[in-house]
Amino acid sequence: MKLGILGSTGSIGSQTLEVYEKFKEEIELVGILANRTSDKLLQQAQKHKPKYVVSYQEPTKDWLEALPKESTYLHGDEGLKAIISESDKLMNAISGIYGIKPAYEILKNGKILLASNKESIICLGEFIKKHRNKVIPVDSEHNALFQLLNAHRISEIKYVYLTASGGPFKDKSLDELKDVSVEEALKHPRWNMGAKITVDSATLMNKGFEMLEASYLFDLPLDIIKVVIHPQSVVHGIIELKDNSFIMHTSQTDMKIPILYSLFYPERKKYPFKKVSLIELSPINFEKVDTSRFKAIDLAKWAGFMGGVYVPVLVGADEEAVSLFLERKISFLDIADLIEETLSEVNIRDPENVEEILEAVEWGRRKVRELYEKKFVNKV
Repeated sequence: MKLGILGSTGSIGSQTLEVYEKFKEEIELVGILANRTSDKLLQQAQKHKPKYVVSYQEPTKDWLEALPKESTYLHGDEGLKAIISESDKLMNAISGIYGIKPAYEILKNGKILLASNKESIICLGEFIKKHRNKVIPVDSEHNALFQLLNAHRISEIKYVYLTASGGPFKDKSLDELKDVSVEEALKHPRWNMGAKITVDSATLMNKGFEMLEASYLFDLPLDIIKVVIHPQSVVHGIIELKDNSFIMHTSQTDMKIPILYSLFYPERKKYPFKKVSLIELSPINFEKVDTSRFKAIDLAKWAGFMGGVYVPVLVGADEEAVSLFLERKISFLDIADLIEETLSEVNIRDPENVEEILEAVEWGRRKVRELYEKKFVNKV
């Protein structure tokens, strides 16, 4: 297998390299790509010696000279194209909206996309549908559903369930949510992730995105996809069959499990890291989502039902609203409010190609910033 890792310095990219290290006799590491020429990217290059090392930030002379002799440095899109052209499978672990174009290029070139970037799946929804046989989901929830749905006929399924930890604010009232801090929002109870996805987990927008993602990945109607709160985060996906039985995919909270499965699918490899027992996964319980406190799920579902331009606008609006929160310019509840207002003011046409999808994402970002300036900066 020839593997490329896009976003190698992030959480998923780093864990993919951990899995690669255990199976490097079976995997050729074609290239690693990151935005910045960080110390971490350099250390990864020195340890794993991929054929290509790629960044979008210009490297310093010292940084370049420290690369191993086995690796060739390439800059930006030139490097992206080289990694895609020489890989069989590509892990798209680039965060946020910046993973959209790489996902498109991977599938356009007929390569297998190991999809860990939510935004690319939902913004490229119809394109993803056409290339579904080349997409293997890596997110724990969709990886679980991928396995469950492969084992059952769609005609047998009544509902599909995505599980949510509930984030750090699961039990807070609406009044308490008004004053939560950035630091509190970044304290996820189960996963160690980047700031953007951690805030999305706190608002539950990540589950809204995942509903859309499941719809496109598995060609499911949105109205059979449900979200339940599952604080233990060990059940990653559930299907309810027509006979009222529930079949669940359960494992420890370790992203290396779905990464390993996606890398070698359809073969299932022995897990080489620390394992936990079934007893240690107990107890397991589920709770209903309160969408009056976490309205992001309904906003995402509405955008999905509307379709077309509304989905990339949703993605752009969320990106900018979360940025404003992380910059301490708006409150936690303002995130969903700004997204809702942005969706209500959409006046651009449905995109017809990837460039127009990216333009719609940017429109959503600009509209949120415009509303912020109007409501919070220039208010009378």
